[in-house]
Amino acid sequence: MQVLFRHHAAIGLLAVASCATAQTFPAKPLRIVVPFPAGGSFDVVARIIGQRAQMGQNIIIENRPGGGTVIGTEFVSRQPADGHTILSIGPSFTTLHAMLSKVPFDTEKDFRPVGQIMGLAMAVAVNPSVPAKTMKEYIALAKARPGEISYGTSGPIGSHAMLGESLKRTQKINLVHSPFQGEAPAVTAAAGGHVSGVLVNLFSIAPFVKSGRLRGLAVTSPQRDPLTPDVPTAREAGVPEIEAMNWNGLVAPAASPTVAIQRWNTEVNRVLALPEVIDLLKQQGVVPAPGTIEQFGALLKSDGARYSRIAREAGMRLD
Repeated sequence: MQVLFRHHAAIGLLAVASCATAQTFPAKPLRIVVPFPAGGSFDVVARIIGQRAQMGQNIIIENRPGGGTVIGTEFVSRQPADGHTILSIGPSFTTLHAMLSKVPFDTEKDFRPVGQIMGLAMAVAVNPSVPAKTMKEYIALAKARPGEISYGTSGPIGSHAMLGESLKRTQKINLVHSPFQGEAPAVTAAAGGHVSGVLVNLFSIAPFVKSGRLRGLAVTSPQRDPLTPDVPTAREAGVPEIEAMNWNGLVAPAASPTVAIQRWNTEVNRVLALPEVIDLLKQQGVVPAPGTIEQFGALLKSDGARYSRIAREAGMRLD
């Protein structure tokens, strides 16, 4: 009887604690930490959510770029696991351990999924001075001038870098990878002729393609994108190895209360379903991707396996 009493008492305490958490969350301003500079697609979408989410507290968007997203990720891993600070991530989150010999956190054990936000196409584009108007010509140019054609990405880790490496290995070309701290500076460098081109999110490239400051060669989505309808898909361009959708989502410190995680997931999904947000994201080449916590957890595992395999096969290890 005494053991049974203790068991029921323990259940009662857990129920009280859960109820108390539900009633007190959020108890202070909330933060979405973006491990990239301001101006990129992840930053823009985080601000769209922060401005419209009705969480009962202000939501602050905090940019902490650097270290291939390690700086911002480590910062969130050290925050109190109370649901008040969460992290905006992309596929780079799933490849940190494959790419880096020393990471001050464990992406699987120290974090838990909150939910996906969006999916978006990536694209290859070059400076107009590059004598290539198609992917076929671009590849031929790279073969003729090995080690001379450079491409910028948003960093040394993540889907942009991985797809670039996949293109190099499959086509047997020697392109020079120039990682930047975010896609915005990479695109600016390409438009200015400091690098030959870029492989980043279409969202960041599209205005430059429309103005003629960059030439689009391929988008990585299965279908052409309305932002750049004249730019062929990767399959149409003959490079199916780079067909992929980039994505953005949210994670939180692993010990964060489930009620807080569920609250975030529910509210983010509500914002993503707003007609004005759907239209706003569509204008930027972004596809809203609301879903469950479990669905996002499955995506983290599947993309982690794909990109980690590319990193291992290419020997993409950063010390």
